[in-house]
Amino acid sequence: MSTLLVSSDSASQSPTMLRQVVLWIGANAGGVGKTTLAVHIGYEMANRGFDVALLDLDSNGSMSLFCGLPKTAKVQNTMAAVFSESFAGNWPLVTPNWNAPKGKLQVCPGGGVMSKVTDNLSSRRRREYVLADQMQTYPLPHHLVILDCPATLGTLNDAALAASTHLLVPVQLTYKSIKGSDGLLEWYRSVCRDLQLNPAPGILGFVPSQYDGSEAAQRKILSQLPGKLAKIKIHCYPQVRYSSEFNNASGKGVPLHLYRGNHEACHDFSNICDDLTALIQGDKQNG
Repeated sequence: MSTLLVSSDSASQSPTMLRQVVLWIGANAGGVGKTTLAVHIGYEMANRGFDVALLDLDSNGSMSLFCGLPKTAKVQNTMAAVFSESFAGNWPLVTPNWNAPKGKLQVCPGGGVMSKVTDNLSSRRRREYVLADQMQTYPLPHHLVILDCPATLGTLNDAALAASTHLLVPVQLTYKSIKGSDGLLEWYRSVCRDLQLNPAPGILGFVPSQYDGSEAAQRKILSQLPGKLAKIKIHCYPQVRYSSEFNNASGKGVPLHLYRGNHEACHDFSNICDDLTALIQGDKQNG
């Protein structure tokens, strides 16, 4: 975790040493709300005065859609360029056309070009460390770097984990999704061991996503999940509720905060952002 000498509205007005947090957001299933988390956490953290970079490692292009960017881009303008052997530090970051928050939010798009990155990595030396090496050689100046990861736990996720300081795991409140999270934790432990990650990235927590309180099964699972996670020393954040307004906002290419700023779901990310703020400011230890 690097340190940055900056001043921020969310910190004191005098220059302060802030830590850079690299947050892996992923799951071993699609459609669980990874990109929704990434975009809304990124927006809220930028609105708190921090500089944020959203790096899209997924091939589905959701990040670009949610941020109002073209769904397809030239290879040199995507994360595929960062994984290229010819990358020389020119991070292809773009700024969404949103109302400017207090900080800076930039996006490095992914999309279909990322499907070839995994194949290209198979023959690379230190393939699991390519992203970590690029970020060390050509460091990003942002306080928070969010890696929106693909649903398949393969080489790209290994590389993302090796570059991360923390993990955040969205989980749907279904027994299938909960079972899948067990597999994700097994993958996390094995990759940390096999790659000898020291320190290993901490698990910031699990986030129940797309919660619909009208469903009895979801209410039951939600009542049990925090206790089960506590037994293995993993924090469970308050749920992010289901709302069709998230889909409506993403269709407009903006976060919910800018689409319907008075919607109650805008506050569902606050606890996570409080912890990220504390980590960046050095008030919270690695999980």
